[in-house]
Amino acid sequence: MREIRRVLDANNCQYMLKTPFLLFCIHGDGYTEKVVQWEMEVCKLPRPSLNGVHFKPVSEKSKAFKTIASKIASELQLEPSHWDVNEATT
Repeated sequence: MREIRRVLDANNCQYMLKTPFLLFCIHGDGYTEKVVQWEMEVCKLPRPSLNGVHFKPVSEKSKAFKTIASKIASELQLEPSHWDVNEATT
């Protein structure tokens, strides 16, 4: 979680801890860039002792979500297979 917060801070994202492994995130000011809301969750992967980060849009699915989620995922100091930029609104 510390690494996720570091990257969110570096990208001027606001966030709120909803549960110990779930963050509600906001990026954008509504004037110069679109406001994007999403959740980031640290989750267990099928392999033992392996975790991942799941991105889920809360506001509409958009190019802005994909852009900021991809940027954050690429800046996280994790193995590339540990994150998932999901556009499904389940």
